Amino acid sequence: MKMSYMCGLLGLLLVAGWVRAADKAASADGAEEVTIITSDKLTADYKQHYALFEGSVVVTDPQMQLTSERLTVTFDANNKIKTLKADGKVNIRQTDKLAKAESATYDIDSGKVVLSGKPRVMRGKDMLEGDEITMFRNESRILVHPRARLVVYPERGGAREQFFGTNK
Repeated sequence: MKMSYMCGLLGLLLVAGWVRAADKAASADGAEEVTIITSDKLTADYKQHYALFEGSVVVTDPQMQLTSERLTVTFDANNKIKTLKADGKVNIRQTDKLAKAESATYDIDSGKVVLSGKPRVMRGKDMLEGDEITMFRNESRILVHPRARLVVYPERGGAREQFFGTNK
């Protein structure tokens, strides 16, 4: 039980920042926070409801930074974001948390995030990896399969002590 909670915490804390790129946010003083996406090329098709950023993609948000080779954003008929898909050397960084994968897909409505292609989620020295890491943001759960591997370092006051207690 405690081990699965640790896995969920590692994944959900990291993904929370990436999700903010799709949501509007306001700062404490009420000013709207800005998300900036840069790339070598942008193709947008409003009739087909998508935007494709290609080449050296960087998403900078007050809560996180994402880099990849491609980022596809799909919209519904009202131009509301439906999905975000980053492909190629995906890195998602938020303070002391980092996720790496070849592909990361986020479905806004379901809150489902899928990291695939040698995914790895790190917080400090702690690390979670598997063939595919799926985070269900709206349900506060995570699924790693197959070949899940969790490494937790015994730092004083760190994640291991917080979840497994101290050996006295």
